[in-house]
Amino acid sequence: MSSKKNTDVFQRNDLIQAVVIANTFGHEFLPISNNIPLALFSVANKPLIASTLEFLALGGVEEVFLFCTAHVELIKDYIRGKENANTIWCLSLKIHVIVSESCVSFGDCMRDLDAKGLLRGYFVLCDAGVISNINLLPIMQKHKETCQKDKGAVMTLIYEESTTGQYGRCPTEEIVVASNLQNRILFHKKIGLTKTKRIDIPLEIFLENNCLSINHNLKDTRIAICSQEVLPLFSDNFDFQTRDDFIKGLLLNEEIMGSTIYWHPLKGNEHGGAITNWRMYQATCREMMNNWYCPITADVTPCYSIEREVLIGKNCSISKTSTITNSIIGNNCKIGDNVKIENAFTMDNVEIYDNSTINHSVIGPNCVINENCVITIGSVLGGGVVLPKDSFVENSLIQATKPEEEEEHGDLVSKLGEKAFRIPFIDDVEDPDVLGTRLAVKFSKMHLCDEVEKSDEDYLDSSSDSEGSLSHIHSPVPDDTSMFFNEVMDSLSRGFEDKLPCDNLILEINSSRYAYNVTLKEVNYFVVKAILNLPFHYMNKSSYLLALRSSFLYFSPILKNYIRNHSAMEDCLQAIEDMASSNNEISDSITNILNFLYDKDYLEEEIIIVWSKKLEKGTRLSEKVAPFIDWLHEAEETSSSDESE
Repeated sequence: MSSKKNTDVFQRNDLIQAVVIANTFGHEFLPISNNIPLALFSVANKPLIASTLEFLALGGVEEVFLFCTAHVELIKDYIRGKENANTIWCLSLKIHVIVSESCVSFGDCMRDLDAKGLLRGYFVLCDAGVISNINLLPIMQKHKETCQKDKGAVMTLIYEESTTGQYGRCPTEEIVVASNLQNRILFHKKIGLTKTKRIDIPLEIFLENNCLSINHNLKDTRIAICSQEVLPLFSDNFDFQTRDDFIKGLLLNEEIMGSTIYWHPLKGNEHGGAITNWRMYQATCREMMNNWYCPITADVTPCYSIEREVLIGKNCSISKTSTITNSIIGNNCKIGDNVKIENAFTMDNVEIYDNSTINHSVIGPNCVINENCVITIGSVLGGGVVLPKDSFVENSLIQATKPEEEEEHGDLVSKLGEKAFRIPFIDDVEDPDVLGTRLAVKFSKMHLCDEVEKSDEDYLDSSSDSEGSLSHIHSPVPDDTSMFFNEVMDSLSRGFEDKLPCDNLILEINSSRYAYNVTLKEVNYFVVKAILNLPFHYMNKSSYLLALRSSFLYFSPILKNYIRNHSAMEDCLQAIEDMASSNNEISDSITNILNFLYDKDYLEEEIIIVWSKKLEKGTRLSEKVAPFIDWLHEAEETSSSDESE
C-alpha cells in the first residue's frame, strides 16, 4: 500500500478499525508455540487468524492492525498468500502487520501503538485466539452513546451470558462483575485462579447505588470496544501489563484517573470465545464443529462424521481398521492399521503408524508417531516430533529439539528419541508436586450441557425474557470442587462395581482434576473422602466397617498413588476428620481406619500424633481417637525401651 493511500485512509473519520494482538505472552501452548504462533494454530482445520479476521469483516470492521511480536515472517507469509483469495476478509479488510519484537507484554503492545499514532478514534480490541459471530456495529454505536453521556468512559467489555459448567466456559477464567443499571462496572474480580471462595465487595458500592447487579454467569469473549483514550492510559501507567491490569487499575483509581469501564451482554444466537489454553482450544474446536459461530464454520471438506464427532481434513489416508472418535484430524495426515484415536487433535501432516493409541492429547504439525506408541492424558507433542516405536507418553510435553534448560531442570527433562525430548511444565519447575496444571487439558469428562445441545431455534428462544428461559442464568452456582468430588465418586463407584483396574481410575481422577482446576491438596482430600463415603452406596446389610475394609483393599493402589508425602498425609487426615465429625458410623470406626492406614504405611506415626493434638478436646471425635493415640505412645515407649536394652 502506498503512503498516499495510507494518508487517505487515516483521514477518514468513519473508518472502523480493530487491533488484534497476534501473539500470546505466556507458556500455555508449549511446545507447539515454539514453532508457530497461536494465530496460525489449526482450529477445526482452519488457521485461527482466518476465523478471527472473518469475524471482524462480518462484524463491520474495515481496517485491522495485526500486532506481531514473534514468528513475524510466518504471519506475514500467511497474510500475503491470501491477498488474492476469494474470502470475505481478504476482500473487505485492509490489514496492516505491525511488528515490534521488543514488546514482551500486552501492555507493551498498546504503548507501542500509542507511540505510532495509527488509531484515530473508537476501535475494536481482541486477542489472537478470538472467534465470534457478533455484529460489532450496534455495540460500537452504543459505546459512542455511552461516551457522550459519560465523558470518562473508555472501554466496553463484551461478555456472554453462560452457565457454570458450560462447555466453552473455562474454570481459570471465572469472573465476578458488579455493575449499575447502565452496566457501568463498579467491581471486577477474576476468581478462576484463586483458592478462596470468598469475595469481598466494598460496602460503598452498595451505599452509593440504589440498584446493583452482581453477575457470576458471564464468560469473557476477550473482545472490547475502546475509546482512543485507552492507549494513552497504557502509556501513562507502565504497570498495566495485561488487560486485567488495566481494568483493575482503572477501578481502583477511578477518582484519580476519571476513567470508567462498561460491559455489554451477549444473548440469543450471538456467541464469542477465545482460546486462552488447551481446554479452550478443545472447546472452541467443538463449538466450530457444531456451528456455534455460524456463519463462521469449520472446514468440513471432504469428510465429517457427525455420529462420532469426527472432522477429517483434506488429502488424508486412514486405514479402515483404525477407529477415530470425538477427534479432529488435520490435513495431509496418514494413519496406519489398528490405530485408536479418541478425544484427540492432530494438526497437519501427521503420520501415525500401526497399533498406536492416542487419547486426550494434541499432536502438533509434521509429527511422526511410530508403531505401538501410546499417547494419553493431556500430552502435547510439538511440531516435528518423531516418537520412537513402543513409546509411552502420559501427561507430558514433548518437543523435537533438545531443550536449552536441560541441565538446569535435571530429571524433569528426558530424551525419548533423536527428535523427542520430554520437557517440564512451567508449574513443575516451580513445584514438582504439581503435574502440569497450566496445561489444564481435560477431554474425557467435558460434555455439552443441555443448552449446548439445543437446536439453533431453541437457542434463539432461550434469549426471551420469560422467567423459564432465564432460569439457567439465575440458578445457584455449583462449586468446582463439589463437581470434582462427584466425578471422583462416580469413577470409584463404577470402578468398584465393574472391577476396573485402579490405574484406569487414577487416570480418570487426574483427568477430572484438570477439568475443574482443583489443586493437588484438594485431589488428595476428596479422593480419601470419596473412599470413606463409598461404602454407604453398596454396604446393603453389612456393617460399615466391613464394607470399608473391602473398599480400602480394592483401592489400595489409589491410596498409595495419592498419599505419597507428609502434605498428602495431612490432607488424608483432614478428610477423615471432616467425615468423622459429621457421621457417627465413620466416627465409631475411626480407630480401625487409622490403624489400617498406619499399618499399610500410608500414614506415619508422627503425622498422626501432631494431627490428634489439634483436635478439639472433649469432642466425640477426640475421645474416639484417644485410644489409638495412647497405643501409638505405648508402642513408641516399648520400642525405645527395647533399643536401650
